[in-house]
Amino acid sequence: MRRTHETLIAALAIVLIISGTASADVADPGAPKYTNNMTGGFITPTVRPGDDFEFSFNLTNPYSDPDAVMTGLDLTFGVYRYATQEEVRDVNESFPHAPVVNGEGTQVLLHYDSLGPDEALRVELQIETDGDTPHGSYFSQSTYFVRLKLEFRFEGNDTPVTLQSRGFFTAEEWDTMVSFDEYDSIVNTTYMNSLGVDGLLPDSSFGIKVQIPRWPLALLVGACGLAAFGALYYFVLDNPGRYPRLEKRFYQLRGKLCQLRSQLEHRRGK
Repeated sequence: MRRTHETLIAALAIVLIISGTASADVADPGAPKYTNNMTGGFITPTVRPGDDFEFSFNLTNPYSDPDAVMTGLDLTFGVYRYATQEEVRDVNESFPHAPVVNGEGTQVLLHYDSLGPDEALRVELQIETDGDTPHGSYFSQSTYFVRLKLEFRFEGNDTPVTLQSRGFFTAEEWDTMVSFDEYDSIVNTTYMNSLGVDGLLPDSSFGIKVQIPRWPLALLVGACGLAAFGALYYFVLDNPGRYPRLEKRFYQLRGKLCQLRSQLEHRRGK
């Protein structure tokens, strides 16, 4: 009888311990109402080839359930595509002088232990380029697309949650999963789940371009100003007496120019 009583006490203690451990059960954790608020505050600069810069954004736990603590977060960040108006290329092993993230490569894996409900952290990545990094042309800025993938579990729950952006799907997978009509886009969630993905995150990007030299613009402005002055000069002199003040000044200017030309010719004659 005493042994039975001890057994019941032990069983009750186990139940209390289990019930005291939070176990989140968020229905459809990959729903857009969550994933659309999971990343934000992007700083995505446009730089010159050879510049190093910081790419940063906020990673937020959007689940309002107080038990929905995200644990074991693995965030993959990768530069995966280069595009200009003329061409689109994948950023892979054969891509020359690709941007380097955190000194590692075009893709890095970041780990975070936990993120509480409505809590946010700032993800900061250092991206390096060199003078030969492809950058398009003066009139065709290049864009580098960035993909994100987030894997985590809720505290007390062993079921993994996987969210990823467009760049982690093949073109065939994406075309099968997402369809666009005139009014709305439709995501085939059944097919998406069959790929082991629970929801979609947005891609991001940054730009690399060469600054347009200022001297052609200055030359163009100067030429326009000179042309406008010439048009006014000949218009006033072709209409004598109509604008006497301007006419007088233009004749004075003509006299000075003739005098200067005579002096130059005289010096050349010496």
